[in-house]
Amino acid sequence: MAIKYYTAANTGKGFITHADNESAHIAGHPADVWTTENTTWATRVSAVEKTQVEAQALVDASLVGKTYAQGPNSGSAITHTLPSA
Repeated sequence: MAIKYYTAANTGKGFITHADNESAHIAGHPADVWTTENTTWATRVSAVEKTQVEAQALVDASLVGKTYAQGPNSGSAITHTLPSA
């Protein structure tokens, strides 16, 4: 099974349970984008499936103008690349 890309608002406690993550890892990304193979979880939280391109565009848009505040990358633009399916 391949990774799928979803959007869903994190509703807090119970949004991702231990059992959900044991079934298939669920990773959160900027812009309420989630990657997982767990379609049962996605259905339970009413997540909306996106293509990788759509999901990456949402992530990119959420990071526009954001930079690292400190450390070796201070002043550099923040980027985040989603995993490939």
